[in-house]
Amino acid sequence: MQMLSKEEKLKFVEGIRIIHPQFQKAMRYIEEAHHESSYTTDPLSLLIFGNSGCGKTTLFETYIKKHDQVTNTVVDGIRSTNRVILHASIPSPATHVTVTERLLKQLGDPYPSKGTVGQKDLRLVNLIKSNKVQLIMLDEIQHFIDKDKEKVIHKVSDWFKSLINQTRVPVVLFGLEEAQQVLDANEQLSRRFPVRMNIKPFGFKSPKEIEEFRRLMHEIDQQLCKVFTKPSLLGDEEMCERMFYATNGSIDSIMKLIRRSAKEVIERDGECIDLMDLARAYERYTHVKMDKAVNPFVIEHFSLSKFSA
Repeated sequence: MQMLSKEEKLKFVEGIRIIHPQFQKAMRYIEEAHHESSYTTDPLSLLIFGNSGCGKTTLFETYIKKHDQVTNTVVDGIRSTNRVILHASIPSPATHVTVTERLLKQLGDPYPSKGTVGQKDLRLVNLIKSNKVQLIMLDEIQHFIDKDKEKVIHKVSDWFKSLINQTRVPVVLFGLEEAQQVLDANEQLSRRFPVRMNIKPFGFKSPKEIEEFRRLMHEIDQQLCKVFTKPSLLGDEEMCERMFYATNGSIDSIMKLIRRSAKEVIERDGECIDLMDLARAYERYTHVKMDKAVNPFVIEHFSLSKFSA
């Protein structure tokens, strides 16, 4: 990997994905739901939720990239897109019509806005069946909640329940923690989703949590060694304390700091990430350093116990 061009190194760093235990568990749950579509007409579905930055979108995109297959067909002169996974991000504000049209578009319907609401619903169900869709994945499911009225948009959740009942395709929903309200507001819909997984930030209190965090940082360091000439020692105990303080264990924040720092190293043809690279990256991201008293990467001897609330 040492002979890679600067652009190739930058692309490699941008593409780094770490398969940590929570990620593996969530992938396994999705695969189990997906597999059920092959042998039962009453498959179970699941909800994956967590705070912003916990890795839901990466999980969503990774599963689709790994398992989706898309083919284009023409039936009676109409071109359609056949896909194993029907996936979309729920628009805000969510309405019955906007969600239906987005799913129709994903399935290659040439006129997703055409027809009455009932006609669109019928086309969607028929396309899901004719295309032999095996799994439906929807992100940003919290948009089924009206923020102004602070309640679930029942027309949308009722339509969604009907779609599941008619197609018998397993569904995986992704969203923020409040997405649970969407299911809890509809008893029949809730029964369809017996599995709910909360993807949490990494902890740093118990010995097990510290070990998992250090293992994560070590794995990131190993990936970076494919483009650097020496390790950055990211799994070092003090470095991990600095990183945890900076990010509160958010995988999104961790990777933002690592990628920004790595890009600086690549631009200057450096050997590895050092504290000043991380310090500059930390100052760059306002949302990461919000409510923090210090930049942990500029303190000579950093101890988490001195700065934790």
